[in-house]
Amino acid sequence: MRITVLMLLIISVVKLTAQDTLQVKQLTLNEKITMVSEAPDTNRMSLIMEEWVEHVVHNPKFQISENLIIDCVWVNQHDYFLEWTSGKINPYDLDGADYKDTLMVHINDSLAQIDWTMPVVNSRVTSPFGFRWYRWHYGTDLKVYYGDPIVAAFDGIVRIVDYERYGYGRYVVLRHLNGFETLYGHMSKTKVKVGEQVTAGQLIGLGGSTGRSTGTHLHFEVRYQGNAIDPSTIYDFTEDCLVADTYAITPASFQYLADARKIRYHRIRSGDTLGHISQRYGVSINRLCRLNGISRSTTLRIGRRLRIN
Repeated sequence: MRITVLMLLIISVVKLTAQDTLQVKQLTLNEKITMVSEAPDTNRMSLIMEEWVEHVVHNPKFQISENLIIDCVWVNQHDYFLEWTSGKINPYDLDGADYKDTLMVHINDSLAQIDWTMPVVNSRVTSPFGFRWYRWHYGTDLKVYYGDPIVAAFDGIVRIVDYERYGYGRYVVLRHLNGFETLYGHMSKTKVKVGEQVTAGQLIGLGGSTGRSTGTHLHFEVRYQGNAIDPSTIYDFTEDCLVADTYAITPASFQYLADARKIRYHRIRSGDTLGHISQRYGVSINRLCRLNGISRSTTLRIGRRLRIN
């Protein structure tokens, strides 16, 4: 049995009417999640997520094996939802280069009430997924203006709301019922809390240029168990539509990792400083020192190569 069947079952459970006892139970869990999100605590959130998963998996209206898996290699559905942290973008420690399976993910299905939307409306790609500025760019940059609405791509739950001064700026990570996670970076404001359940099209933040950004835009990532997937293989950003109603996750989805992980170097020139090199490549001085076994006071000899990734 594949995840597509699993997702149809999960969504059919979550979409039940308000009079159903299952929905009453779900609302109770939502209240607990909201309570925890106001004072995030990893252990307490994990317990609540466990209760949510146990409730869904073992409800008599939701006939499903505990061993049903998200893909035939990595992790079952139960463990996937219990792997919860609001402090790490990739907590899964699973390498896309080792992925050998084929998984069909349903993105759009009106009969099963699987909803989707574009993260921004009438946008254009300003920087695609791929190699850029001496490093790998793991998302697609979409042009937005300050204060433009940023919305959730699919139904799901908010896993991270955070700020990175030298990275994503103000960003949100959503975990979705179809197995994807999406990341929205460089926003001026965030409009959701950790643990909040969201629906496709719901406002989650406003456009901005926070963090490591040279202009207002949305940095948008799609990830599967921590590994980035080129968003343009899922979304047609020119036509503001999906490429297809389903997406096949295969080893080809992660072939880019071989190039992304190539070790790259900078050859020191006259006038170079660690500060200049750090700024040029977007790598912290501390990381440059660790990668090259040097300290901040080390004299940089012209012609020497410094590892930058």
